[in-house]
Amino acid sequence: MDPDHEHNRWTDAEAERGYIRARLRLVIASQGGRRTPIHSGYRSRWGFPPDVHPESHDAPLTLETVKTLAPGEGATVRLHPLMPDLWPLVGPGLRLSMREGARIVGLAEVVEVVPPSR
Repeated sequence: MDPDHEHNRWTDAEAERGYIRARLRLVIASQGGRRTPIHSGYRSRWGFPPDVHPESHDAPLTLETVKTLAPGEGATVRLHPLMPDLWPLVGPGLRLSMREGARIVGLAEVVEVVPPSR
């Protein structure tokens, strides 16, 4: 897919639905994390602290300042919840776990919630 088209698609979605900015650090493979890097468009399930919300929900992400993120590295990301109405109230400081099945492959902290601009 054309990178400009992909960028425009996410920009349009952000204007329409908003997004969540978070600092994400991927867990290294020896601690149960991924063995390979992720890139923008990666779709994972996001878990919340059980006292906030017992379920997890899907959200693709966009890497803000890097092209790929390898296990053990950290970066600021934008989360685009597929069904935002099912997400609990999210605000700065909330800790999230990025999951692949039952494994936690990343840990994140919400920095900012950006509302829709349309």
